[in-house]
Amino acid sequence: MPDQSVQASHPINLEPALIARVLSGMQIQERQRTLQELLAGSSSVPVFSAEEVQFLAPRIIKALTTASTGEAVSFQITSPQQNSGRLEHAVIETTTGSLYAYGLSLYVTLAQYRHAPTQTNTDGLAHRRLPDPSNLSNRTLSFTPRLAQRSDTFNRPTGGSATDRFLVIDYQLLQQTPPVAAATTTEPPAPQVEQAAQPRKPLAGVTPAESPSHAAAPMAHREMEIRTLKDLVVKKDLELETIRKELQAIREQLDSRKRKAAPLTPRQSAP
Repeated sequence: MPDQSVQASHPINLEPALIARVLSGMQIQERQRTLQELLAGSSSVPVFSAEEVQFLAPRIIKALTTASTGEAVSFQITSPQQNSGRLEHAVIETTTGSLYAYGLSLYVTLAQYRHAPTQTNTDGLAHRRLPDPSNLSNRTLSFTPRLAQRSDTFNRPTGGSATDRFLVIDYQLLQQTPPVAAATTTEPPAPQVEQAAQPRKPLAGVTPAESPSHAAAPMAHREMEIRTLKDLVVKKDLELETIRKELQAIREQLDSRKRKAAPLTPRQSAP
């Protein structure tokens, strides 16, 4: 997909495990309106399921090896809508986007998220929203682990839709981060992860109460809670910074209009 705003390090060969971690780390959530929702932090869900990651990763890797400097790799995946009740047989959801590599970062754009064009809006009139082909106007996109996510204002592509969601992922930092620390999704882990996470048999002469894994469990849980709180604080800071920049831009526009509209008062000559 040619894009004049793209300056990419293509063609490029990346590890399948890296692309899989990038896709698995993308998180989507409803835009938070209250402090209570922000502190809850439980509405974030993975953009892609484990099956979708397995489907997309090898195709994206192959496309990156043949893409040129001015091309981004586009992706699209369709799936039946989850929990759609009687309309389950007719509702198909579509997720689309693109990505490209530059330097040591991956630039990912999400253009549509589980959009179902055939779905009927059954909400009451008071809660009905305007049509949103992207299904992203009231959602935010983030990445886990947060340390690998860079500011989305860095080399942001021009053009596109106002509802596009954009991520810059430092894949060098991502490779240095243990996969266990990045696994914070709400979906069940893949079979190989479940097998690796099974408890080991206790050594002879060691009682369960003295097992190192049991002793480390509370500390690991506490570290996970601290990491989650830090992620929330960083996200809040990013949102406040975005609002500050928007207000500054509006203030500059108003000042510019005032200067243009101010009439010039003639100087009075001395008698």
